[in-house]
Amino acid sequence: MKKIFSASITPLTETGEIDHPSLEKLLEFDLERGIEGFFFLGSMGEWAVLDSRRKRDLLTVASGVISGRAEMIAGVASSGIAGIMENIDAFSKLGCDAFAVQLPGGWARPKDPVKSMFSIADASQKPVYLYYIPAANGITLTKEQFCDLFSHPNIAGVKNSSDSLRTRKELCELRRTREFRLFEGQEWVVDESLAAGCDGALVGMASLGAKLFRHIADAVDSGDLTLAAQLQRAMLAIFDGVYGPDLSTVWSGQKYALKYLGIIASARTLVPSEDRELNEKERERIERCLSDFHDYLV
Repeated sequence: MKKIFSASITPLTETGEIDHPSLEKLLEFDLERGIEGFFFLGSMGEWAVLDSRRKRDLLTVASGVISGRAEMIAGVASSGIAGIMENIDAFSKLGCDAFAVQLPGGWARPKDPVKSMFSIADASQKPVYLYYIPAANGITLTKEQFCDLFSHPNIAGVKNSSDSLRTRKELCELRRTREFRLFEGQEWVVDESLAAGCDGALVGMASLGAKLFRHIADAVDSGDLTLAAQLQRAMLAIFDGVYGPDLSTVWSGQKYALKYLGIIASARTLVPSEDRELNEKERERIERCLSDFHDYLV
């Protein structure tokens, strides 16, 4: 069966602390709608603007709710490899089942990303996933490098957010000779990716759209690709309605939607570009989207 994992948002209070009741309610909402795994502290989880205390707080509360009911993956991204190692050490006792590694970019970008992943996997007591997102860190792996990567017994798989059809096809083909889990990371191609052979989807919109993504996966599992495509079109409309056609309300839009539905208490985000009140036009767009697609979401 195809898996749907949520690259979870991080509910915050108006003062920027982890909102425990909202986090608990969000996780229950997603679990009830078929989410089988959670990835915390990814891009949607605002990892880069949360301090270590808030990260530990988030994972502690989340592990208490999930408690074996779903897989729990913690993002350990940092500005350098040493920081990634420190996060793995700090998070190892907080209930995580695995870690997701986004390698650093810029001047700290490793010369040999596969060798760096091997060092991280060697140091981790739990499996690690590669969060493959070339647009964020400038690291692009070849087919041969992926083949080497998945020879390591502690590298469990990849969240492929490359938006590359070629990469997806190569990874699907590589599974003939290498054993690893392949998750699609882009919301707009979930139906195609699952039909092509991905194990599941691990996407940021799943905090809000858990029910819809589960239905897409079920349609693929049943072989009804026409239905899967229809559901995918609904997801694309929701994507534009919540995130905005110019992607100007990615974090704030999804949080506002979840607040409007009564799942979290605040739409506060610490992402600098979106740490503001939504304007009337943005709120109306999101509310109209939620009304049009209510049955797909709730």
